[in-house]
Amino acid sequence: MVNNRRSELEIIGKILTLSADGAKPTEILYKGYLSYTQFKKYLPFLLERDIIAEKNVVRDNGRAKIYMITAKGKEFLK
Repeated sequence: MVNNRRSELEIIGKILTLSADGAKPTEILYKGYLSYTQFKKYLPFLLERDIIAEKNVVRDNGRAKIYMITAKGKEFLK
């Protein structure tokens, strides 16, 4: 039987890849195939270590929160 579960590093790598150009939380959830529970587990871990940064941006329809990979995050991804 093959285990199709992703490792923690694979999940972190996917979040970092998706946040390369800035991504909203829902974009990371859907494109990363993450549950809300997984997202809430990894987000504080990445923010506390300055691997991703949270930014508030103003868009046409109001404010939005996006996540961007940091230089430290890019180094981690390599």
